[in-house]
Amino acid sequence: MLEYFLTLPWSLLSLGILLSALSVFVFLYERRRESREVSVVAALAALAAAGRIPFAAIPSVQPTTYLVLLSGFVFGPVPGFTVGATAALASNFFLGQGPWTPWQMLAWGLAGASGGWVGRACPRAGARTLAVLGFFWGYLFGAIMNVWNWLTYMYPLDLTTFAAVEATGVWFDTLHAAGNALLALLLTDRLLPRLLRFRARLRVEVLREAPPSAGSAAAGPGEK
Repeated sequence: MLEYFLTLPWSLLSLGILLSALSVFVFLYERRRESREVSVVAALAALAAAGRIPFAAIPSVQPTTYLVLLSGFVFGPVPGFTVGATAALASNFFLGQGPWTPWQMLAWGLAGASGGWVGRACPRAGARTLAVLGFFWGYLFGAIMNVWNWLTYMYPLDLTTFAAVEATGVWFDTLHAAGNALLALLLTDRLLPRLLRFRARLRVEVLREAPPSAGSAAAGPGEK
């Protein structure tokens, strides 16, 4: 039974599951969120995607992971996940789409969500915290993508073959991790205050545009 289970086409099965889950998430997000927030998320995703393209020739070194983490840290886990997933999809229209795209969407989406969780737990955190988180995600991103490589290209599916896949990617993951940490240390003190001010302004505008409650609408002009 176990041998049959391991011989299933897990590359295709995992691809189908990821595509379905990501599609449902994006659909629900767009329906439940304010249009202003969706616009901000789209702009941040475009920035993260554009930041990846010029660095395509340098293996694993790009600002996308850092920008996704920063977006999640400022705007929360769900917008962070959306920025990461959208950035992967958008940038691959230039760099090449393939069965690896949903895995990149998952990896960067989870990175953005983790940035949001850290932002909620430690709202006063700054460059050093994001540098540590970025360094960690350099290796975790590689591990997630190695799962796709393992399911797609390796046989048999066991710990030995997975360890071999992990070993081949350590150097690239280290470059990714170091690049994330360096960008966080160099850019966070400049970008984070601007994004926080923009978030505060966005929330004020949303409150101003919010419709009056049913109770206040029913009350007369002289009633309190």
